[in-house]
Amino acid sequence: MRRGLVLALLLAWALAQVFPKEGGVYAYSDGTLQELRLTPEGFRLRYSKGGRLFREDRLKALPEGLYLLGVGLLEGYFPFTPPLFLYPARLELGSAWGGSALFRGQRVALSARVEALEGVRVKAGTFNAHRVRVAYTTEKGGTDLKELYLVPGLGVVAYRAGEAWVELLRFSPP
Repeated sequence: MRRGLVLALLLAWALAQVFPKEGGVYAYSDGTLQELRLTPEGFRLRYSKGGRLFREDRLKALPEGLYLLGVGLLEGYFPFTPPLFLYPARLELGSAWGGSALFRGQRVALSARVEALEGVRVKAGTFNAHRVRVAYTTEKGGTDLKELYLVPGLGVVAYRAGEAWVELLRFSPP
């Protein structure tokens, strides 16, 4: 019984696994490098450009999905209260989710929907990806809309923000 429960929890965690279990480095066409590191709490996703670190996301995978715990910026670490739900454990066509949290003194909301499962060709290769539309809004009127091409077990292979198209050039496992 106990072994079955552990297996079920591991399977649920694997389904929630948006990123590769072992981490790795992503190079994108806009010059951004992302380094995914395993930590006791989950993951740290470090962003750099031109050799300079400018952001670090702290993430945690739970059976129901992936959460953003907080963001490290040049001026310090800022948690989300409560942690912000980023992705469900299982992505399916038409599934939608959302949530809100307090971040740096204001309410931030996220809403997302899997709009399609489609092939996408980027410099790093050709993938079957979930096309996910994600909108972030703040109570002070800020908005950010992105269309992500997400491959479970790898991560974001491309995204569109307005007219900008950013694609994965290469992924290097650790």
